[in-house]
Amino acid sequence: MNCEECDASLIDYAYDELAPEPRRAVTRHLAECAACAVAYCRLRADLDGALQAAHEAPPPAVRQRLRAEVERAFRPSWWRRGLALVQRPVPAYAVLAALVLPAALWLVRASGRDDPASATSPRVRGYDAAAPPLIHRPIL
Repeated sequence: MNCEECDASLIDYAYDELAPEPRRAVTRHLAECAACAVAYCRLRADLDGALQAAHEAPPPAVRQRLRAEVERAFRPSWWRRGLALVQRPVPAYAVLAALVLPAALWLVRASGRDDPASATSPRVRGYDAAAPPLIHRPIL
């Protein structure tokens, strides 16, 4: 195996994705060639560093700024949110309530107009029929 073939196989070798025979050939070449062994060591260090960086969580302030930036970039405009609200499906009970509520209000309001006397005579306030009548005494 020459250096070019070894260099092309280093990533697969690092991830252990080579078949047994090519893996043995790369191992023998790395044992014999110092330049390829150094290249493999650098590749392995880079891969380990990338894996370690992927496992580290960013600080909370960075996560909050990133989340705010993503929300601002991908948030729908105000008119799209309003349109989505209008296009939202309405449950059947909401339609029923929209039809029954005005009718119920009309019935409550119309129930006070059934007595024809109440429409023509003024209402007396503070009258209690159960109270005894006042006795009129002459003023001295």
